[in-house]
Amino acid sequence: MAQVPDPEKQEGEEVKKKDNITKTKRRKVAPIEIRIKAFHDVRKLRKRGLSYTEIRKEIHRKHGVWISMRTISRWLRGVSSPYNGRRIPSLELLKPSEDLANVIGVVLGDGFIVERKHCYSYIIGLEGKDKEFVEDFGRRLGKILGREPYKPWINARTGRYRIEITSRTLYELLRKPVDLKRIRRYVEHCPKCATAFLRGLFDSEGCIGKDGRYIKLYNTNYEVLVYAQKLLRRFGIEATGPWPDKQKGTTMHDPRTGKQYKTKKDCYYIYIGAESLPKFYRYVGFTIRRKQKRLEYYLRRKGLLQED
Repeated sequence: MAQVPDPEKQEGEEVKKKDNITKTKRRKVAPIEIRIKAFHDVRKLRKRGLSYTEIRKEIHRKHGVWISMRTISRWLRGVSSPYNGRRIPSLELLKPSEDLANVIGVVLGDGFIVERKHCYSYIIGLEGKDKEFVEDFGRRLGKILGREPYKPWINARTGRYRIEITSRTLYELLRKPVDLKRIRRYVEHCPKCATAFLRGLFDSEGCIGKDGRYIKLYNTNYEVLVYAQKLLRRFGIEATGPWPDKQKGTTMHDPRTGKQYKTKKDCYYIYIGAESLPKFYRYVGFTIRRKQKRLEYYLRRKGLLQED
């Protein structure tokens, strides 16, 4: 009696044959965005009962790329996926949001990014003396990456609150020197994103006078300050400058360590005068309570604070 061919076995043999043909040829790897879309389509097509060969042809028809039979098999068995452990595989899949815009502003200020090549780690972090500021940064990072809020710890060496997380995609977005064209689509997505960005920037490097009648924003990147000025004008907030502050090589004193150091870059600032403070308070404001309270005190004293 003739044996009936096993469809699954035949399909498995076809996978091996296809792979043997392509082993000696180095295929061009499709962009991560295409692989992500193909990954989800492969699973949908398999549920519809299509064979590996039919799936492969349909993916090529739809996306213009050939996915190897072995890759299709591994995707369907759950052995691998194009995500490779990355919550956000690429910048194209990073969605604009107020949280992301705020994080961008923070990193352009006091935040930091570090690439540790020896262990393939891409670090985004923040260290500061204001707990609520660092906590807010961790909460926003958690929302961006689809995780629980990241909680800060105290750096024993500096006595400050610190957060560090790893994300290659965020590193690619925020690596310095910052590319303003790269961040613009996230910052200027909507008015709320723009103000969230400005709040992160001013929380990081904004300074409000002791009497509360002015605000200065410092940065070593002249173009970042010019960009901040343009965004502020959209909300009727006028800022003069950028003005030079400290030149490269200026000797400074660190009150935390008692040591002296020399600045590595020129520093600039923009200046927001008293006439624009009500609008700054209304549209931007500070996450850091001590800065926000000083601003509120000044506006109340001058009768300029409009309660909601």
